Amino acid sequence: MKAQEADDAPICPLCTNVLRVHDYLLTPDELIIFDSLVVKAISFHYKRFFYSQKRIEKETRVKRTRYEAIIKKFEEMGFLQTYVDKMPNSEGQIRYFYVNFPKLAEEEVLGKLVREKSTLFGAMRAYMEYHADEEFKALCPSAVKEKPKKNQEEKRIEEIRVMLEETLNERREMYNNGKLDIKPTRKLHPTTVVLTNQQKQGFLDLETRYGFESIHQAFIAYCDEVLEKVCKPKNLFNYFLTRDRFHHDYSIFINSLNSYMIKYSSPLK
Repeated sequence: MKAQEADDAPICPLCTNVLRVHDYLLTPDELIIFDSLVVKAISFHYKRFFYSQKRIEKETRVKRTRYEAIIKKFEEMGFLQTYVDKMPNSEGQIRYFYVNFPKLAEEEVLGKLVREKSTLFGAMRAYMEYHADEEFKALCPSAVKEKPKKNQEEKRIEEIRVMLEETLNERREMYNNGKLDIKPTRKLHPTTVVLTNQQKQGFLDLETRYGFESIHQAFIAYCDEVLEKVCKPKNLFNYFLTRDRFHHDYSIFINSLNSYMIKYSSPLK
């Protein structure tokens, strides 16, 4: 009979990877409880779950007194929360558990479970960070859907803000050089545009209605009118975003856009 080939060797049935255990800072019974809690949390889609004492002892072989000490230790580490509440569809009470994966992904917490200099530490952190993200997606689906929209809006408003800043500084420079319909009385320096949240929403609404280039054109005419003292707003952007009280339209913006069409129909000054 031929010796059994290496490729035909049966799968190892041992339940513990001894080499991996060496990288843990937990005792064997603590490891069993830790693994069981993590697996339960994932299987229940990161929500709270209940776990009876009888079932715990049956599955883990860890008796109550020792089990309570382990749970207390994990709670003190900050990644586990427990409380007693009613069972679903029953008057009886049972213990509920919540495993905090974002907390488990923190170096300070993970360093109490796994040796920091071990190869397991990096793998464990990557694993916990992955499930922290999955937990967020599962428990806050609306926030996940809103995030791309919010990022898109932030990109749009930054493009608008940069355009406003560049336009304002260009027109101020033209004023300094006497290229507007007024003689400069003082030198204007470049400025940085900062928008309030209300102003950001106003410009986003304008862009949705009229487009980016229309805002640019209207703002050119508006800047020149302010520099030429045709209008003297208390707040440059609030006045530009003024809405008509009856028609709820952006009256100053529309007037400025009309002025641009009339005054700048020929090549820009």
